[in-house]
Amino acid sequence: IFWLTEQEEVEDVSIVDGENNVPPLPSTIPSNLTYRDFVSVANCADVNVLLLVISSILFRSGNAHFRLKQFETACRDYSSAQSYQLIRTKALSSHNMNESLVMEDAKLNGRVKNNMASALSKRRRYEESRAEYTRALQIKQSTLETLHKSARKKGESAKDMDDKNLVSDIASTFHNIGLLRLSCDESAKAEKAFKQSLSLRVKKFGLDDLRVSSTLNALGGLYYKTRRYDDAFRSYKESLRIWKLNVGKSDLQTAEHYYNIGLVFYAKGPYSKARVSVAECTKIRRHLCGNVSLPVAEALYLFGKVSLSLGNFEDASDKLQEALAIRQKLLKKDHLLVSNAHLLMGKVHLEMEEFDKAMRSFSVALAIRTDRLGKHHLSTAEVLHAVGSAYIEVDEYPKALETLQEALRLQRQFIGPSLEAAETLNTMSLVFFKSGDTERAIELGEEALVMVKSSAGFDHILVAHVLKHNGDYYQDIEAYDDAMESYGESLRIMAAWIGREHVLLSKTLSEVGVVRFKTGEYTIAKQSFTEALRIMRLPDNGNDSSSIYPTLSHLGHALYKNKELKLASESYLESFNIQASIVIGEENRDLEGFSSKMSSIEDEIMTLDQRGEDTSELSSALGGIANILRYIGLVNQEQGEFEQALYVNKLSLSVRLLQPFKEYSAIALLAETIAMFEFKLKNFEQALHYFNQALQAKKELQGDVTIDVARTVNNLANIHFSLGNLDEAMELYQEALEIKKSCIGEDSDDVANTLKNIAQVMVTAGREQDALQAYQSIVDIRQKRYGENHMSVAEILATMGDVYIKLAELEKAMTYFERSIKIHKTQDFPCDERILENLGSIYGKLGKWQKAEFIFKEIVQMRRAEHGDDYLAVARTLDLLAVSYIEQDRSSESIQHLKEALRIRKACLDTDDGEILASLNKLAFVYKSVDMIDEMEQVKAEFEAIQNGVEL
Repeated sequence: IFWLTEQEEVEDVSIVDGENNVPPLPSTIPSNLTYRDFVSVANCADVNVLLLVISSILFRSGNAHFRLKQFETACRDYSSAQSYQLIRTKALSSHNMNESLVMEDAKLNGRVKNNMASALSKRRRYEESRAEYTRALQIKQSTLETLHKSARKKGESAKDMDDKNLVSDIASTFHNIGLLRLSCDESAKAEKAFKQSLSLRVKKFGLDDLRVSSTLNALGGLYYKTRRYDDAFRSYKESLRIWKLNVGKSDLQTAEHYYNIGLVFYAKGPYSKARVSVAECTKIRRHLCGNVSLPVAEALYLFGKVSLSLGNFEDASDKLQEALAIRQKLLKKDHLLVSNAHLLMGKVHLEMEEFDKAMRSFSVALAIRTDRLGKHHLSTAEVLHAVGSAYIEVDEYPKALETLQEALRLQRQFIGPSLEAAETLNTMSLVFFKSGDTERAIELGEEALVMVKSSAGFDHILVAHVLKHNGDYYQDIEAYDDAMESYGESLRIMAAWIGREHVLLSKTLSEVGVVRFKTGEYTIAKQSFTEALRIMRLPDNGNDSSSIYPTLSHLGHALYKNKELKLASESYLESFNIQASIVIGEENRDLEGFSSKMSSIEDEIMTLDQRGEDTSELSSALGGIANILRYIGLVNQEQGEFEQALYVNKLSLSVRLLQPFKEYSAIALLAETIAMFEFKLKNFEQALHYFNQALQAKKELQGDVTIDVARTVNNLANIHFSLGNLDEAMELYQEALEIKKSCIGEDSDDVANTLKNIAQVMVTAGREQDALQAYQSIVDIRQKRYGENHMSVAEILATMGDVYIKLAELEKAMTYFERSIKIHKTQDFPCDERILENLGSIYGKLGKWQKAEFIFKEIVQMRRAEHGDDYLAVARTLDLLAVSYIEQDRSSESIQHLKEALRIRKACLDTDDGEILASLNKLAFVYKSVDMIDEMEQVKAEFEAIQNGVEL
């Protein structure tokens, strides 16, 4: 900020020096003359007037040197003027002096002391300057008092012009004292002095006087320096109003006001208002100073900073390039202002992802500052911070951390806790986060937050940026409440600084959506993503497709989870089309259109490889396309469009296979997904192909001996088993088994599962005894892991019972079924009906009909409880229960069960169904066996009627 140092003319009459206080002679006087010689000569009235003229000339000479910034020469002139004035005063002290002459003499004395103080201040001789200002103020106030006393003696009032001039002089000195206090970082005393000046000026000259504008402008500078930005804006705004009212046209001081207001809004927000003010300043300076001038370069530099903060990188680049060109033309190329422009230009290049250009700009800026100020100067810290940020963008985290640590060391050494140090801590936290050390990132982020709040207040824009990063860190460790609190406060502050529709808000809104998604709040997540997309698509925000498509994908995820499948599909497809358009270089509209471009993409990759050019960016883009295709396939599957889902997954896999840098885990996942689709469609050969592809990808990624490889080998064996390729299935199962034993030990669940598959192959191949050994190994593993009464043990025991039935070893089968059922009852777990039926049948075959009766009753109860009374399987079990009664010579008790079985069949089947005829036949047989001839005949008649198609 440019603060005008006032040199207003002042006057005073009360100069009193003691007899022995002999002032120095002017430096140009010959050494053989004494002070008393001059006093003697000065007694002559003509000589006295001549000395007054000389003093006035020396005073004006000092003013001229002051304006030329020759402050030491100005001090000599002012000192000589004071010497001549004191000689005159001494010579005339014993004579009656003309009152008006005394007043004029006092005014000159005041002017000299005031401006001497200003010159001393410019030479940083602040204590001497302060003493001169104090003396000048005393003289002025005494002169004003003398004026009023003289007027009262004459019974008159003081002349209005004399009174105003003296008040103006006093106000000017208060103003200058304020400037001196500000230079000495005594802000409270400076504010007091400025307000004293302002009070005098307003009272004497009114609110619209230019001198009021001057002091308000100085107050604005004080408030800006002490970060009281609201007060600074009010002061600058009122100063500008008064200035424009008096001047009536746009001059350089008007431009200076706009510049200062732009600085305030750049510091406090919103940036949009800063842009308006700086634009006006630039326009005025171009008109008055020409395009190639340092004031224009200064305005363009601030314009570039504002545009950078607004995210208008192209505009920032244009403004800064022009500012840099002007400064390089008018200043030396190693000037610090040139360094500033290079530094800011580098930051713009970095935002535009032009890393090499950014580093060149930073290197020039650092070289200038190092040469001019030394490598350990505070100003180099700003450049080091920018360089560290650049290293982050290219994932060179060790270099980034080393550079940022040096920047932080300098900042702590020279300025301690500050806004600058807080910004460096914030950037360092990002390095640790990207390096995987989230806990350390949180520590630094919280330290940065405390520091920036203490340095710049709770609502500074840097607080918003730190909170955004901290939200990301908390999200990473699943501290979602803390993340949401950080994001919410960040959004509030950013909205105040850059407006509610700035593109930067969309990034935080997207993260809010991600957190809501992770916490299962899919509707709120959808709302956040939708609002983020709305902001991104605003015309002023550039409609950046590279930012839009990730948010579209997130929106698709939320819609998918919310079962809004049609909308999810639309979001995914839009995201896909944007990504595909970026890759192929033209608009893509559908899946088929992109599929037709696959060969062209392959050719492009081959061309790039032949030229030795980097294909990593293209590979990453293809990976994004493949990923979104997989999600489209998931939606298709949920919608029941299985053929389309299969097509999309195959397209996704083709894209994965096209990537120059293969992502084998993704290839394996897609290949297995497709294999499962083909398996369900009974396309076993296709399933084998894709499982083999998945297996190859996993081996490329993991090696031959991993648990994941074993599981895919197991899946391949399943396909061969389904195809009846028992030898191939057995070979693959054995391979999977050995890998699993090697990776996770012989007593794991995975080993047990593969042993179970091996046993199934053995049973199918007629190797029941081998199968029983495999099943026994499974029992041993599960008993060891879970205990003898675990349900997984009961499952295998029942399966072993099935094998013994196949071997016709019913006693052993019975034993295994009983053990299985016992475990079920111990665990209070419902027993499988199939196991009970098998055991009941074995009891019957072994003549244990009472036990069979008990089992069949239990099955009937279970089925009725689960399916109700009119369930066909209940009828079939009732038949078995009736047999158990008949075999125990309790045929009459079987009748009710046979009748109930018949009733159920009639309720569930057609009248002429064979099961109904068989049920009637069984019932007739039992009636006959117990001599219930009438009932038998009735049943027999019904049987015959059904057979003959007669309606009953």
